[in-house]
Amino acid sequence: MTRVVVFSDFNCPFCYALNERLIRLGVDGGVEWRGVQHAPFLPIPLVPWQTDLQEELEREVATVQRLAPEVPISCPPGKPNTSFAIRAVAVAQRQDVQQARLFKDALYRALWQEGSDLSDIYLLTRLDGEGGLAACAFDGAMGSWGKAEAEQWEQDWNHTRSGAVPAMVRSDGARLVGLVG
Repeated sequence: MTRVVVFSDFNCPFCYALNERLIRLGVDGGVEWRGVQHAPFLPIPLVPWQTDLQEELEREVATVQRLAPEVPISCPPGKPNTSFAIRAVAVAQRQDVQQARLFKDALYRALWQEGSDLSDIYLLTRLDGEGGLAACAFDGAMGSWGKAEAEQWEQDWNHTRSGAVPAMVRSDGARLVGLVG
């Protein structure tokens, strides 16, 4: 059986659209999701974007609307740092893979449908609890929870040499990078 790994970042609208498509196709359960930060320099908390950056974000959202018109999406005020969100999903996957998948989906939708800041610990805790997971032990310092998994995912993504997200990689090495309309 061929395994598929998806390398994805919550703050990428193309990753969000791919995630929604996999759900609609009913194949998301057969895909291993691994979060990677393609923009680790983004500040915590989210800082609303102005001028050129906001225009670029609006163009990305418009492109997703054109390539995936079935996916509900709106333009958030900016892109959040996703380190905590990725690590939270890593911890959730240790507890319950199915609930972690629902948590991941809720995180994508919180950003791309509601414009929420995924670097907000309180938001992560609320969505985690709503998903039926035990609290991921969020605290102000964030400790080391999920850090090892997130670092391994990042190394695996770098090893693919795709350089972009989303990147789908089969166990035989075949890959698809980006969102195909």
